[in-house]
Amino acid sequence: MRTSRRLRAEAASREISPGQYSVLAAIMKGPLTVGQLAAREQIQAPSMTRIVNALAAAEFVCREENPHDKRQVIVRITESGSCALLRARSKRTAWLAVRVGALTAQERATLHDAALLLQEMSA
Repeated sequence: MRTSRRLRAEAASREISPGQYSVLAAIMKGPLTVGQLAAREQIQAPSMTRIVNALAAAEFVCREENPHDKRQVIVRITESGSCALLRARSKRTAWLAVRVGALTAQERATLHDAALLLQEMSA
């Protein structure tokens, strides 16, 4: 959990917060409703609405009518949002590359094995 939080913090910038980063990453795969985003992030819908409002104000997301349920709105990432997310990911990847690069070959092998175990456990 600490590593996950640290990676989110490293990806954050003046441009996007860790929470905004997470939302952009989620909708990069496809549009979601505010309710779906809130459930995914395990926060209340009003909190997610504030995050989406900030992303919309920055023109990183747009809201559209849900074609399946006219009462709902779906949130879709914009080209600007995709670019902001990619910049944040690059920053996070660079931070992580420096840290992993400082490990010994044995430590990297151990890290690789642990990652495989974690992946297997969560499958």
